[in-house]
Amino acid sequence: MTNDILYSFRRCPYAIRVRWALLICGIKVEIREIDLKNKPLDFLNKSKTKTVPILIKKNSEVIEESLEIILWALSESKKENIKLIYFPDKKKENIFEIINENDKEFKFHLDRFKYATRYQNSNEEFHFRKANKFIKRWNELLAQNKYFFGDKPTIADWSIWPFVRQFRIACESQKRTNYFEPSIKNWLDSFEKNREFKSLMYKYELWGPSSRKNYFPSN
Repeated sequence: MTNDILYSFRRCPYAIRVRWALLICGIKVEIREIDLKNKPLDFLNKSKTKTVPILIKKNSEVIEESLEIILWALSESKKENIKLIYFPDKKKENIFEIINENDKEFKFHLDRFKYATRYQNSNEEFHFRKANKFIKRWNELLAQNKYFFGDKPTIADWSIWPFVRQFRIACESQKRTNYFEPSIKNWLDSFEKNREFKSLMYKYELWGPSSRKNYFPSN
């Protein structure tokens, strides 16, 4: 194996945050874009969770949690002091706390708001209001600083913005208005309008055992 391998799905927010970390950390991987409705056998054999993203390291070790892949990317980066910039020691507890809040609570309500028909007896409006409470609280943080913990992003920002983006997409599809206040809108814009965003969301062909190798980033 010449490169670490990332199994990914372009629109998955967990996969987006991992790809973002790889971009910022300057790490190139072989990328395998898969169809979540028709998962390849090779992927199923390697993954316990059966979901993306997963990283297969050069030594064949498998990392299945997106946050663990982000921390791995920081540890592998050749960029000087990158770990101190994006995962500062004095903020570790706060960073893990807000990421956990996103992954456990916000994501729960986001899914039931965005995909209400997939969940039995799901009340779309109820889950929108619950999700929106997180949006408003995060906006209060961002009204004080450009990013969650200061004037530079941390892995908390990396980990959460793809889910806030998904919330915006859901609101737009339902023609809702006034779902964002300026601070959180500007924060999300800082990622979506970043020059790396195009590379982040590059559309790869679906991977199969006979596919040619594709790499991320693509350039």
